[in-house]
Formats: sequence, C-alpha cells, structure tokens
Amino acid sequence: MNEQQVGLVTLTPVLLVFIFFMYRQGAIPKTGAVVAALLSIAIATAMFVGQI
Repeated sequence: MNEQQVGLVTLTPVLLVFIFFMYRQGAIPKTGAVVAALLSIAIATAMFVGQI
C-alpha cells in the first residue's frame, strides 16, 4: 500500500465515527447518517481502487 491508500484506510473509519456521533447528538437524521456513511465508503473505495 502506498501513502495515499494508508491515508484513506485511516481517514474512512474516522469519518464514520464522526457521522455516528453527529447522529447520536441529533445533528443529522438517521437517513442523512446512512447516506453520508454509504457515500463515504463508496468514495473511499473508488479512490483506493483508483490508486492501484
């Protein structure tokens, strides 16, 4: 894995935890949290595969 891939692998779980805490605090509704999480995973996957 190169440096960019390590960054993506590190950043994606941090984003997911942030989304979860925003949902728990009532800052975003459940639908928004699910969409944000799915899009974060999809974007990270596309960028990770694009780095190969």
